[in-house]
Amino acid sequence: MSVRHAGFTLIELVSVMILIGIISVSLLSRMNVAGTAAVQSGRDDVIAALFFAQQQAMMRSTGSNIRVVLTTNSVSVTENNVAINAGSGYYPLTLPSGVTASTATFSYDKLGRTTAGAITLTGRGGVSASIRLEASGYAFAN
Repeated sequence: MSVRHAGFTLIELVSVMILIGIISVSLLSRMNVAGTAAVQSGRDDVIAALFFAQQQAMMRSTGSNIRVVLTTNSVSVTENNVAINAGSGYYPLTLPSGVTASTATFSYDKLGRTTAGAITLTGRGGVSASIRLEASGYAFAN
């Protein structure tokens, strides 16, 4: 009768070590996803506010006093310094936690034009996003 030894083979041990390594690398690379997602969400909020302000300025029949005001932690769209209803609520919108923006103010005319500029959002871990605003009022992630 042969005696069978209990245990793992070398191939099984190496396979498990490789799988653990792959899993740990993929988890560690995702550790900064929360910071990246927050900055991207803030970037999208700012671009949406810029487009909303442009549309409001072109829609108004009177002279346009539509402004977008960016502070370090919020974005606001106002008409004659009064917050505009954005459907589900009023501005200002607070940027996601840990995200800061460069301060700026943009005023729109009746044709939706404004001054050209750039906005930078920064988050945890050095994550950043840039928004470029052209004089025509077109805003896009840079």
